[in-house]
Amino acid sequence: MNNKRKCMLLVVIMSIFGVTFCSPVEADLTFGEISVSPLSPTAQSTVTLSIPISGGTPSEVRLTVEECDARTGICFSDIQNVSMPLISVGNYQISVTLRHASATYINCTIIAKINDTWVRSPIWKIVYLSDDSNGNTNGNGNGDNGIPGFELALVVIAIGLSLMLIGRKRGK
Repeated sequence: MNNKRKCMLLVVIMSIFGVTFCSPVEADLTFGEISVSPLSPTAQSTVTLSIPISGGTPSEVRLTVEECDARTGICFSDIQNVSMPLISVGNYQISVTLRHASATYINCTIIAKINDTWVRSPIWKIVYLSDDSNGNTNGNGNGDNGIPGFELALVVIAIGLSLMLIGRKRGK
């Protein structure tokens, strides 16, 4: 095998391991969908977030709320990291007051501590904030909770790999 093939094979194998790796602790915990009330909060309002967790009893569950302004593309540095109390069997809930008037969306992530190991929820949520002046929602408006433009990165990677493969075949 030449060096280029070895390098490509290494990248493919490392990518597969990176995608399929999971910790045995993570298999024990099952995180449900993060729910938000109200569904369309406004900037500087109080938002209630909750999540069901099953498959184990974490000793601590924490929520991080990061407020961002999509118009400037900047997230504020004062990320709220609060402990979520257990409100019923397997259900954790907390109310958080948003701090910034110019925020247009929030990123919410959950981590739980079980057996002295912190486990990050694979489920995170982006909540677009309502503009209270006219009732419209900020953000992309399609409700997919995705990262805008993330698909573009995948397309660029796919095109780059295709060009490498085509160039390799033409070189023979």
